[in-house]
Amino acid sequence: MGKIIRTEHSKENPVDNSDIDFTKSDQLTDEEIEERAKNDPDSLPFTDEELKRVKIKRRHPKNE
Repeated sequence: MGKIIRTEHSKENPVDNSDIDFTKSDQLTDEEIEERAKNDPDSLPFTDEELKRVKIKRRHPKNE
């Protein structure tokens, strides 16, 4: 089983997408995106065992 990498983002540490060109992905339909995700071995859905370990962490309003 692979390791899940977690990165937290905030106003002080925002996501930087400036190096990504979204032109091609913007032209895809939702169905095409879903099909590509299903066929991407690096984008496989969580197993039932992995889902049991997932914890959703909500940010505190002061951090937004």
